[in-house]
Amino acid sequence: MPLQPPEIANEFPATDAEVENPVEDERIVPDATQDSNQDPTEMPEQELAEHDNPEPSPEAPAPELNFNTSLGLAGNFGGGQGGGERGGLIHARSRGRGLGKPPVPPENVEAAHVWLADHQNPEGLWSAAGFGDDSRRTGARKTYNREFVRPGDPEGDGGWDRSVDVGLTGLALLAFTGDLNTHKQGRYRVNVRRALTWLLRVQDNQGCFGPREDDHFVYNHAIATMAMAELYLITEDRLLRPGVARAVDFILRAQNPGLGWRYGVRPGNTDSSVTGWMVLTLHTARMAGIEFDASKSFEDAANWFKLVTHDAGGYPRTGYDSPGGNGARLRAATAYDNLPAMDAIHIMSMLFMHKAVPNDPVLRAQAGAITQELPQWRLEKLDFYYWYYASLALFQQGGSAWEKWERPLAQTLLNNQRGFGSERHESPATLDEHGSWDPIDAWGSAGGRVYATAINCLTLQVWYRYARMK
Repeated sequence: MPLQPPEIANEFPATDAEVENPVEDERIVPDATQDSNQDPTEMPEQELAEHDNPEPSPEAPAPELNFNTSLGLAGNFGGGQGGGERGGLIHARSRGRGLGKPPVPPENVEAAHVWLADHQNPEGLWSAAGFGDDSRRTGARKTYNREFVRPGDPEGDGGWDRSVDVGLTGLALLAFTGDLNTHKQGRYRVNVRRALTWLLRVQDNQGCFGPREDDHFVYNHAIATMAMAELYLITEDRLLRPGVARAVDFILRAQNPGLGWRYGVRPGNTDSSVTGWMVLTLHTARMAGIEFDASKSFEDAANWFKLVTHDAGGYPRTGYDSPGGNGARLRAATAYDNLPAMDAIHIMSMLFMHKAVPNDPVLRAQAGAITQELPQWRLEKLDFYYWYYASLALFQQGGSAWEKWERPLAQTLLNNQRGFGSERHESPATLDEHGSWDPIDAWGSAGGRVYATAINCLTLQVWYRYARMK
């Protein structure tokens, strides 16, 4: 029997009280210096110019916002703001609205949920570095990385200490909401309730989730906002609305005028990786009925992608921070191949922003390039971040590219999830890693085993999370 989290006494409240100039940016140029191997921790902090109260304050009033309270989730599950949003959230498997049977057995997703639940910190967060100490699987052996040695960290499974925990908590929340677990319903409602309470506690007065001590805080904020917006979309719990709206407002204020996002608030330079997370988050917030000027924000982001998409290597490649350049990588991740993750982000973003259609020639060419780099469990090819975005992009695009991608993806993830295959006789009581994935991809040294498990769980939910574009 999988270990179950103990119930806690304090129920999340069902109701809440009522809460009452572009500047010219320096444009990128074709010979811009490639910054794809820049580690965010090695860059100077991009702090808000005005930051009167960096500490979270639950008593601080939320800004006045015009909310659309007419969203009725039941009966309009696929469309935010009551408008049948294309690419909307459907959770098809849970509601019998699937697009064919996905090659993903439910027990694999459930095993990932159990692992995440068993490694949540009592305060509600998930820790990249301390998840082992938080494990409730007392007595279970820890085998760690057996097949591959993670470059730069041959023994550990952890990630960066504290600096990515806000984002990891958001990723884990999304893994649960992908199967309709919320703070009100589902087997993991206690875990969800703890996590969202912790996130609300670390949100500051300007809407940002977590501290801004490192440049990559924008990743943390985007992912945490996406998780909270999806919870609001599913539950319509009005207690969540002010926090989500303030978080979205922070994202809009952080965007470079006329372009996309990077580390910090309007830093003047942009990259496709941060921009992709922001677009995905704003897409979720728009489905949830949070009102903002999506047309302006998405037009600017689309302009960025046009600037960095350039014919290179025989097809139009999307660069990380320069036209047609390489993708994003940590400086230490030199053992890993450069894979077309930015192309996947471009496809997904243009579709979710309604700036292109699935049969757009540029998107089709990029999808074809992605199918030349199918998932495989070889050290230099391991990039869970790429697999996640490529799966989102190709599922939305459909057609032959998705047909070539989906089965290798499913087989690679399912065959290498701990506790399955040759380890099927194991259980959470005997193997601490049961249900998780080894964090040996290009980003494992940052996010650790929590990141690997959460993002791969999200990838396995691609088949039934969003409605396909028409």
